[in-house]
Amino acid sequence: MKQLAYVLENHKEVLGFLKSRFPMYHQSNFFFRDVHYGILTFLEKKDMKVTYPAAEQIAREFVKKLEKEGIFVPVDHQTWAVNYPEYRKPVVKPPAAKPAAPAAPAPRPAGVAPASQQAASKPA
Repeated sequence: MKQLAYVLENHKEVLGFLKSRFPMYHQSNFFFRDVHYGILTFLEKKDMKVTYPAAEQIAREFVKKLEKEGIFVPVDHQTWAVNYPEYRKPVVKPPAAKPAAPAAPAPRPAGVAPASQQAASKPA
């Protein structure tokens, strides 16, 4: 089966494709159906015809290979923790604190002119 050989030989390309289609980050969980449908779509985009059951078998072999390489750490029979440091989630820094806005001037009582007008209106 040439599709299986292609997927196993190009596992980094397949991982990149899966990451582009599903949320896959270092130390996150990843599920078998995501791998299965991802491989099905990946092979279709490569113009390689594959049936649903054949894609499932390819996905099982792909997962076995990633387990042996330590990229997928089994959690249960259909879930794996991704152990791929290159897929770390980007660190998001909190926005810089905005400088405090200057305080508004105190309101003047009605009928009182600003100090500059009072000084100008006094005779010299």
